[in-house]
Amino acid sequence: MESSLLLLPQWSDLPLDLLELISDRLNDGSSDTVHLLRLRSVCATWRHSLPLSNKNYNPLSKFPPLLPFWSSSSSGFFILKQSSVYKLEASQSWLVKLQETSPGTMRVLDLFSNDRLCFLPESFPENINLQEAHVRLVRRAYRVEYANKGGGEMSSFWSLSSDKVVVLSSRGHSAVMAIHSGGKLGFLKSGDDERWRILDNSWNVTYEDIMTYGENCIVVDDKGKTVIYDVEFRISDLAEGLPGGGGHKKHLVECYGGEVLLVDKYVKHVWCKSEFSKSAVEFRVYKLKREEKRWEKVRELGRDVALFIGEDSSFSVETIDGGLATGGGCIFYRDYRDGGRSRGVYSDGDGVFNVELKDAGKSWVSY
Repeated sequence: MESSLLLLPQWSDLPLDLLELISDRLNDGSSDTVHLLRLRSVCATWRHSLPLSNKNYNPLSKFPPLLPFWSSSSSGFFILKQSSVYKLEASQSWLVKLQETSPGTMRVLDLFSNDRLCFLPESFPENINLQEAHVRLVRRAYRVEYANKGGGEMSSFWSLSSDKVVVLSSRGHSAVMAIHSGGKLGFLKSGDDERWRILDNSWNVTYEDIMTYGENCIVVDDKGKTVIYDVEFRISDLAEGLPGGGGHKKHLVECYGGEVLLVDKYVKHVWCKSEFSKSAVEFRVYKLKREEKRWEKVRELGRDVALFIGEDSSFSVETIDGGLATGGGCIFYRDYRDGGRSRGVYSDGDGVFNVELKDAGKSWVSY
């Protein structure tokens, strides 16, 4: 009997309708342009069949390029921008913050701010094979920047990048929620008359941080009182404020498994670069006890987790898996007493992360 050679099918022979179905299934809220780039890198046929400018991967496509300013009396606009933090595992593990400037083109940003980085560490790989490297989306971050009537971007003096912005999307509805520089919480719906509305205009409430949580968003004020909004802007209480109001700046962090942490930062004014800056002196961490509607103090973080406190978003990273074997159990932040460089601090064992303790180091963090 003659033997026959069985040829295995090639990925390039996959019917186009199935390829489009695979591409659409990536749009599950945890995928973005990098995942599309990985899909396109399988073969030349897929690269030519899948466009880079796929709106399914871009939450910003739900909104016009220019959003109205807070006040209708202003002739300016807002530009909504998105950046993404990735955990990249190549020759070693890295955390990288990227902003897409045009389809398929990325700009590298500082992990703790939105400053553009012109130079990468010497050990960072010159070329990254997306078929071999493992890339995982850690967190998306958004900000709005002021633009003049012609649409050109203004200087950073007008930027609201320090104010927290999130994008909510559920069942075909999308909205932007943002904390105004005065601590007020506003929202703007896509497809509506597209103007900002204030959710809580109480004179004695100053909101400090906001983060997405599933299809909802969690907001905390300067005293630690915490609420949750859904995409229809229905509100529910999550936790009462901290005793005495706590420290000077509140940051929300979602850990693996959905646990919500509150990082309370205590600051003092220090002289830095010919001006006074607010620099952290210690942190305290609390975990949400949702059923009891209160914050419970965390004395130490687990050795397998690190918290990153940024200007536009904060996030947690597992430090054991994927080669991140150092820096666990600590908080990384931007230290203005050290020229704006990042550093990490451990707990003293009693729940206080004191910056005067030994620096935790950041050998595996790219910036």
